[in-house]
Amino acid sequence: MPFESLDTNYYFRKHPFLVSIIKTDQTNILRSRGKIKSVPNFITLDNFPQHQHQHQHHRQHTHTHQHSPNRNSAAIPLAAPSSETYNHNSASSVTNGYDYYNSYVQDPNYSADKHKNKQYPFMNMLSNESSAYAHHRSPQSYMSRFQHYCHQHATTATAMLCFFVFLLIFTGEEIIGNKVGVGYHGLRVRAKADPHWGGAAHPGYFNSAHAIAGPTTFKFAAVTDMDELTRIPGSGKPMFQSHLMPGTLTFDTSLNKYSVQFGDLRTLISGHNESGRGMELSELTLYQNRLLAFDDRTGSVFEILSKNKDESYVVPRFVITEGEGDTDKGMKWEWATVKGNELHIGSMGKEYTRPDGSIANVNNLWIATINPEGQITRKDWSREYTFVRHLLGADAPGYVIHEAVLWSEVMKKWIFIPRRVSADKYNDVVDEKKGTNKIVLVDENFTKGQVIDIKMDVDPLHGFSTAAFVPNSNERHITAIRSVEEDCVGGDETLCKQRSYLMVFDALTGDVLMDEVKFDSDIKFEGVEFVDVATLTPV
Repeated sequence: MPFESLDTNYYFRKHPFLVSIIKTDQTNILRSRGKIKSVPNFITLDNFPQHQHQHQHHRQHTHTHQHSPNRNSAAIPLAAPSSETYNHNSASSVTNGYDYYNSYVQDPNYSADKHKNKQYPFMNMLSNESSAYAHHRSPQSYMSRFQHYCHQHATTATAMLCFFVFLLIFTGEEIIGNKVGVGYHGLRVRAKADPHWGGAAHPGYFNSAHAIAGPTTFKFAAVTDMDELTRIPGSGKPMFQSHLMPGTLTFDTSLNKYSVQFGDLRTLISGHNESGRGMELSELTLYQNRLLAFDDRTGSVFEILSKNKDESYVVPRFVITEGEGDTDKGMKWEWATVKGNELHIGSMGKEYTRPDGSIANVNNLWIATINPEGQITRKDWSREYTFVRHLLGADAPGYVIHEAVLWSEVMKKWIFIPRRVSADKYNDVVDEKKGTNKIVLVDENFTKGQVIDIKMDVDPLHGFSTAAFVPNSNERHITAIRSVEEDCVGGDETLCKQRSYLMVFDALTGDVLMDEVKFDSDIKFEGVEFVDVATLTPV
């Protein structure tokens, strides 16, 4: 309650010391705001004999004490008033016309001599000081001023604190930044990885560091997409298979060349399918220490787990439909890469067209991202795909088919290695021979791009179906698979011929560091990742 609104005659008679405290605090506040230049010394509690006291004041005056009998009201213990001479505006001591400095009645038993040697906190203050601040020469003055400011502006300070906490939560990714090879997207999305990501019973256990067998020796794995050949013949309940091929890549520093050694095939089996087709795994990627494979028929995201040192199996974690999501057809996943702390997965980047060249839908121009908590976000990448198509001279009705897309944290660039490029309208028969040798480097915002030719003889049947950065190469050396589908149009499996080749090249110069090496089996591999698939499930 403001002091001015008190019935001062009543409160002062009942509680003279309380009224004095209120008035003095109000005076100090006025002084801190520059309203009063000086404040009279005040008194403090000190176990005095019960007494009341009175200030006689005028324009130049000193404190005096007049004794009178004690009244019936309860006595208030007070400290001795200062005898210091001071100036003060008489108006400041009057509230609602009541001069409380002249209203005290002194205790007749009071003796100033009894207290003359005692030290009281406020008695030694300079005349231009108040209880709100220490003297300006005191080392505590700045802290006192800060504390007083915070007290006077508590609401503003609280609001500012809440605002900065809000900024920290929603823009922390810009404040803290990323480290190369370590994903990060701010406090809102850079939550600790969910150990049950996608409904898993365990955290991931395929560490990318385990793929480095030595400074120049790296373990990898490749996975197949055999299209309609995935169905297991003679199975009562429809079952589908894919194959996982381990291997080792070795770099010869003296020759600046790589060599490869393939391991033994593992078979992955699942009954998950769409319209009688499934396990057409077209990409292999490590994310959150999980080895993931992507089905381009059902839209499923599988996790590959270890049964033992020599066997693996798959578990579906997500089923993602195509386009913006409101469809019942699985997305045709073709590529995946990790950018920051999120997994980016995309399709072939081409419109689905009718035989006459008209567009039936653009669902394959969408991509999806999955964060460490398993949240899925859709993004329309029409502009991004169109930008790359233009760089390659394949504007509509021409087209580009993408199955190998990487994000480089080191270069801060997207790397597109197209499977097929054509300046002509799409024709499914002719399309089998539209393989290319191009690399497209694009900045993060898709405003600048560069096309690099890989220095190799081009076999138009060979097209890039997947790619991965070689460890310890600063994301310059890329291992890639070039796959072949020959006479596979029309659905006659007896005529369809598939095969795949592994190669390595420099992403910035186009230099070939390992020529195409054919996989032993005549099947189509469409996913590659550096990982040690012999890693066992932690006990």
